[in-house]
Amino acid sequence: MSAASPILRSRWLQWVLVSLFPRLRAWPVRDWPGVLEKARSIEADVVERISVIASLVLVTWLLRPPTGLDVPQPLLFLAQMVMAMPALVALTGPFYLRRLRRGLQAAYRRDHPPAAPPGADAP
Repeated sequence: MSAASPILRSRWLQWVLVSLFPRLRAWPVRDWPGVLEKARSIEADVVERISVIASLVLVTWLLRPPTGLDVPQPLLFLAQMVMAMPALVALTGPFYLRRLRRGLQAAYRRDHPPAAPPGADAP
């Protein structure tokens, strides 16, 4: 997977990822695809789940089809989809970023355990 990853080929993508996830600096770039996969596999917490559901309900409510329009259903559906995507990304995106950051923090704690204080081994 790491050989085909665009992360390894694009300096711009690496810059964006480090800007969004500063914790990635703890690993070499060649490990980033695997680390991000581990971080993505973390479960969403209650706040994230409720927020995503509330965002979906809000966007759905805002995009109620107008009554009395003589527009074909497929065109109306397409127009609503085009309007919904930016709103969903803006409302749910921060919660997905939060989940990835929590996953990266958990991966960091797992891969970089805290060092024992000096003299902790002595009885």
